[in-house]
Amino acid sequence: MEHLKEQLKYETELLRLAWVTAVAIGGGAMSLLLGEATTLRAGLLGLGFLLILVLVSVGARQDTTIRRLLRDMEGK
Repeated sequence: MEHLKEQLKYETELLRLAWVTAVAIGGGAMSLLLGEATTLRAGLLGLGFLLILVLVSVGARQDTTIRRLLRDMEGK
């Protein structure tokens, strides 16, 4: 049971990190829209949005893992 609690804490911290990072990258990517349009800015903006998609998918996977751990804890 203690192992499941520690695993739940770990997974929750990873979820929090993924969402905070996605918000930070999103803010940075959106700020690129405020300046002069260059190919470098467009590339960085695209990379930022790609990273946000990756982090959202990581967050979704973490959510599924956390829900599974909670079900396992309720069963014990």
